[in-house]
Amino acid sequence: MQNEEKYFEAIKEYKLLAKHEVGQNFLSDPRTSEAIVKLAELKKGDEVLEIGSGAGSLSYFIAQSSAHGVLLDIDDGLIAKLKFDFKGCDNVKPVMGNVLKHDLSKYTKIIGNLPYYITSAIIERLLLSCNASKCVLMIQKEAYQRLISPIGSKDYGPLPILLSYRASVHKCFQVPRTNFVPAPHVDSLVFCLDFDRKTDLLSAGRLYSVASSLFLHRRKTILNNLISYLQDETKAKAILAATGISSLLRPEDLSLNDYLSIVRQLY
Repeated sequence: MQNEEKYFEAIKEYKLLAKHEVGQNFLSDPRTSEAIVKLAELKKGDEVLEIGSGAGSLSYFIAQSSAHGVLLDIDDGLIAKLKFDFKGCDNVKPVMGNVLKHDLSKYTKIIGNLPYYITSAIIERLLLSCNASKCVLMIQKEAYQRLISPIGSKDYGPLPILLSYRASVHKCFQVPRTNFVPAPHVDSLVFCLDFDRKTDLLSAGRLYSVASSLFLHRRKTILNNLISYLQDETKAKAILAATGISSLLRPEDLSLNDYLSIVRQLY
């Protein structure tokens, strides 16, 4: 494997090869890359997935860990680069694939610089499909604020509700746009998800399905949304009575515990 300085100088040369349509912006700062991987606390026995390995900024430090890593990217040219870069590194395996279709069940840690255009879809899939103990992710700074939207805000909805059920969120540090080639139009932010081992994927799926259905019409009351969902006014009123939730509230007024109460009544 190349020394660090030469490796990251080579990444900068990929600036002109970046594909805008799939959100390619390559992290070119080694200290930032190292810090991101360090947050995952990789150890022997960990099965690590890197989402969107790109030109290999994070891969370089994953390869130096004692964990086993799969470096996943949809770009066959970049996968070919990584296979060359890490030839002889038995603990990392570059794989061409789409994280939205990839089996996530075996991984204990997940790391990724997420493409801006499908950030929400990837996080949704992680929350509904993975059994990892920790994810370390870098996303657009504005996207992070939407992800942690509080009750009553315009961006509060099914994904922030699901996230608060499955994991605790820890903001780590910001990454300026100048640390990428080509430079994106916005700064990024690194955060950790520490998954609650008491949650399960079946319950997460039910919660997300119910919350998504009840948010279809944000301006309607929770009662009207529940009637539309169940196609049964009597049952809808009975569920709200049993949970103590006011029928006049709107979807964005309900807490995670409120949604969990509704799910328990439904299942």
